[in-house]
Amino acid sequence: MTKDIATLLLALLLCQLLLLSHLTIVRDTVLGRRPEVRLLLLVSLAMAVGDLLLALRTQLSGPFWLVISNVVVAGGARLLAVATRQLLRGQGADRGDLQSMLLGALGLSLLVLLSAPYAWIVTWVSLWLAQSMLDIVVLVWRQGRGRERALSMVLLGGLFALGGGLGRALEVHQGPDRADSLLQPASALTTWLFLVMTFGALAAQIGLLMASFERTALQLEQMATTDGLTGCLNRSAAHALVGHEIERSRRDSRPLALVLLDLDHFKQVNDRHGHAAGDAVLRGFAQVVRSRLRHSDIFGRMGGEEFCVVLPATDRAGAHEVVDALRHAVERAAVAQTERGETLRVTVSAGTVIFDPTVERLTPSPDQLFARADMLLYRAKHAGRNQVQTSGWVSLKPL
Repeated sequence: MTKDIATLLLALLLCQLLLLSHLTIVRDTVLGRRPEVRLLLLVSLAMAVGDLLLALRTQLSGPFWLVISNVVVAGGARLLAVATRQLLRGQGADRGDLQSMLLGALGLSLLVLLSAPYAWIVTWVSLWLAQSMLDIVVLVWRQGRGRERALSMVLLGGLFALGGGLGRALEVHQGPDRADSLLQPASALTTWLFLVMTFGALAAQIGLLMASFERTALQLEQMATTDGLTGCLNRSAAHALVGHEIERSRRDSRPLALVLLDLDHFKQVNDRHGHAAGDAVLRGFAQVVRSRLRHSDIFGRMGGEEFCVVLPATDRAGAHEVVDALRHAVERAAVAQTERGETLRVTVSAGTVIFDPTVERLTPSPDQLFARADMLLYRAKHAGRNQVQTSGWVSLKPL
């Protein structure tokens, strides 16, 4: 393996420039507008400038450039820690970040002004960088487990960079022929430690970008399938899942219940209290229903004040009991309050249709099942509202 750290710096610079160009291209997209991705752009810029200054140390000699090049690299590492915190906690830079940068820069400046041995300068800078890597590792370990898969790459990269930084801080003091410049021919161990430290930090950058991409993709998927007001599935997503549940019910020979819920006299809420109060009622209603459903149940908003619930592995008696309990829970709940402090209560009517493949040979389509549930809902409304009508899908006769 080459012992020329200048070559490694050049390779690292090219990697940072490629990452920087990608981040620049996507800066106006949904991904690029995320705060941690904007911070990553600054990280790549700082790292690229720092690597370039370090690679030009023979041309840019003197204490000023020594301090500036290392401060820029350390600033990039600190920004990487801030970007990680932004993704995991939603928090940007804080006083601790500023203190780390000020103390690190002050210590480095004093060492250079006092003409301290090069080994101690390397130790200070390596430990300064290792501090940022340690912050990243701790953040991901404590708050990143079970979240985006790419965070494992951030953790691994941070560990490598941390280990490389600590190793570099110790190794520079070993051996009789210690270098007094980064670009001087180095031992294989020095080269390996530098490689592990710098490319570990690069791996953490790429991992954080991929984790942000994962989160963006998940949020876009949720936007495409979720009703923004209530947090329920939207109409198209609920309809698709009903089809899936019908097939699973037929395959497993287990009954399936589809419920249509419609708030009674909801238009009066909007007319009397305004649409903001109506929206609050819909959110409160959704919260009441969601709190009483199983994890396997499906809850969607079909539009306006109409919702659907899918109850897998639920027969006619069980479905009627569940839906009637939901009706009572909604009737008792204070689902919202007006700006004047008035408590708003609503009632709900429900139509519940049962598909039992052990009894009924015909397998309905989602549209057929929804049509039957809608017919039952109409009957509940026509019979006086605030009640549940339940029937099997084949046995239900038209009005």
